[in-house]
Amino acid sequence: MSSKTLITLTVLVVALVTAGGGRSAARGFALDVVGLDELQNKQVVGPDYIDQRGNEVREEFHQTYPLAADGRVSLENLNGPVRITVSDRNEVQVNAIKRASKQERLNEAKIEVSATSDSIRIRTEYPDRDLTFTNEDRGRYDNPAVVEYSIVVPRKARLESVDLINGSLDIDGVEGDVKGSSVNGRVVAHGLMGEAKLNTVNGNLEATFAQLAEARALSLGSVNGTVVVVIPSDANAVVKAETISGAIVNDFGLSVEDGDYVGHSLYGQLGSGGARIKLANVSGGITIKRAQDGRPLSAATNLLSQKDKDKNKDKNKVYSAGDIESIKEQARELAEKVRREVEPEARREVQRALRESQREIQQAQREVQRETRRQIREQMRNRGRGTNRVHTEGRFTDRESKSFPVSGTANVNLVTYDGEISVHGWDKSEVMYTAVKHGNEEQQVKAIRIETEQQGSSISVIAKSDGQEGSVDFDVFVPRNANVHLSSDDGRLSLQGVAGELTLRTGDGSIEVADSRGQLQANTGDGDIHVANFDGQADARSGDGSITLDGKFTGLNARTGDGSISLSVPQDSNFTIETNTEELNNEGLTISEDVAPSKRAKRWKVGRGGNVFVLGTGEGSIVLKAR
Repeated sequence: MSSKTLITLTVLVVALVTAGGGRSAARGFALDVVGLDELQNKQVVGPDYIDQRGNEVREEFHQTYPLAADGRVSLENLNGPVRITVSDRNEVQVNAIKRASKQERLNEAKIEVSATSDSIRIRTEYPDRDLTFTNEDRGRYDNPAVVEYSIVVPRKARLESVDLINGSLDIDGVEGDVKGSSVNGRVVAHGLMGEAKLNTVNGNLEATFAQLAEARALSLGSVNGTVVVVIPSDANAVVKAETISGAIVNDFGLSVEDGDYVGHSLYGQLGSGGARIKLANVSGGITIKRAQDGRPLSAATNLLSQKDKDKNKDKNKVYSAGDIESIKEQARELAEKVRREVEPEARREVQRALRESQREIQQAQREVQRETRRQIREQMRNRGRGTNRVHTEGRFTDRESKSFPVSGTANVNLVTYDGEISVHGWDKSEVMYTAVKHGNEEQQVKAIRIETEQQGSSISVIAKSDGQEGSVDFDVFVPRNANVHLSSDDGRLSLQGVAGELTLRTGDGSIEVADSRGQLQANTGDGDIHVANFDGQADARSGDGSITLDGKFTGLNARTGDGSISLSVPQDSNFTIETNTEELNNEGLTISEDVAPSKRAKRWKVGRGGNVFVLGTGEGSIVLKAR
């Protein structure tokens, strides 16, 4: 059993034991681990520890720093709440109040700010001594100082990381990407418009989105607390939600199914899909609300079938006695480490591990569900099409083709609810598609319809089936200069020889792009992404797959949960790479380490440096190659 899994399960046990546990998840974990509750109680010390007689000392901090309108902001705070609001000024206002019961404790808490024109890093620094947290009357007056922050950032700023240990986090009106967490404290965010990743261990989480960005990922989770997300009534999104012991409710009519290993699951599409929302909780419920915006409610499609549920209930995975003993031992060691009041930096590492473990818990549950869905889809496709596409016995198909003359730059939208889409650029001023419908029964094929529409140079081709049965594959030819949008819930997407604004989105399939240029957005839930001989800007994101990139990039953002990232560029390239990993595997290029905006990031100059390419992976490697 891997150490990563042990850490994940250890923190899961900690969460369940300290919260009382859940009916379905706690079954089989009847542990008697002394001191686990202290791991939580050690940290639950907030601003109210100040002498009730009013004997406190305090100090204020007020500074303003210039920052680009879409600049990056990061903040770390050990003890105290943080509130972040916005203004229309290109600057960051840092307001803080330090409070303690002793001047000595007040003086040792330092506010450190590192600022450039495009990023600012704020950090509360404590001395290299043992930090004692207690709620007992005799000792609580010697607790570290509380630092309360009130930060004002540009409206479109990006909150790169806001990490709190003891304290609540409030975010209001930030329109850029947001990433924030608290170990002990609630997390509340309102008016969000970009990508979001919010987590809390011991606290409630609430997030309200003013709009959902197309093909962006939203991830919200808690271990001990409720999760509430509010989205526009007419949202276009794919929503996945899973809990171990809490309920799942929603205003959109999406089905919720019970599991054996996982408490409850929801997987569905709102409207035409788009943003990918992932919600997870261990010992708490999940609520998905519609905004009170007066808009019509999006149509809801359940994507987690009854067969998924039956498949899950057939899983009888039980951890061995040896695994359970290892988990118990890990839990004892973790609780003892906190009791010993390790050095501050080591304590921070433990606390960071707690935050990371929550994401690992979510990932473990997703893997169980994901593998089940993949197997079911394959079985259904094999029954409907035959395991070999050349073999036609027992398979019903129908084929149709259509072409559209266009002038100027074509705008092509292709959507299939299940199936593959292949697009090729050609020299004709014409869009032509061939659709092949597949079904296990003739009625399934007859129920599939292809809806087309042309308005000037804009072409829309959408495959639909009321029962979402069968599948439709597209083979499409478009002018070489065209804007193309491809979408499939499950199928593979490929595009070759096209220049323009290119958007490819699939739920679980792979994405392949070759010999193309322009602006590329590639997004898949679990599949691999391969981009070859591309010229321009690219944004590639996969939940867990590998990402391979080859070309001349003017801008690049690539992120994957667990897969590796490989980037091949010309020998004479000049740009800067920013990653969240400590090491970069370089094969044949001249690189040198550069100054990073935060301790969580690393930067390398390639050649003379230049535009910043962001590469992020949870557990995979990053490889840089010369073409």
